[in-house]
Amino acid sequence: MGPLLDLITAAEYNAWANARIYNALRGLSDAERREDRRAFFGSIHNTMNHILLADLIYRERLEKKPTTYTRLDEVLHDDFDALEAAHRANDAWYIGFCRDLAPEALEGDLTFTAVGLDEDSHFSLPLRLCLTNLFQHQIHHRGHVHHMISHAGAAPPPVDVVKFGRGDRDQWSDAA
Repeated sequence: MGPLLDLITAAEYNAWANARIYNALRGLSDAERREDRRAFFGSIHNTMNHILLADLIYRERLEKKPTTYTRLDEVLHDDFDALEAAHRANDAWYIGFCRDLAPEALEGDLTFTAVGLDEDSHFSLPLRLCLTNLFQHQIHHRGHVHHMISHAGAAPPPVDVVKFGRGDRDQWSDAA
């Protein structure tokens, strides 16, 4: 059950870290969140949209649904509150998915067509690798947002896995 427990922990950490980022982002104005900060997706707002978009693309794959997205820079939610609510709900979905996943399912493959690549970009990869990639992708782009928060003149929230592991709660955490 080790690898499955690792994925459950990754899903829980992911939701925790995203909550801390969103809590910090509420301290910025909409203009500050939308300012082009020369990141890969430009702004904080667009980067958070991209993180959610990638999660939803993977979710469609996991639910065996056709992918409805065609661009990796699509803005799903122009309104920040709607973006945050959708992201938090999706994070909760992934926690439930990982908790309900049968350990033997990790040995199977996930077959899909990549978004943003040629039409012939069909892949079949181990589910364990796909889920690991999903959470690592969030960490990667959350790092961009963390950096952009400091460039907006605010203090970025600590999102260290050590703090998560210790169960630290402070001004960045949700009151749960």
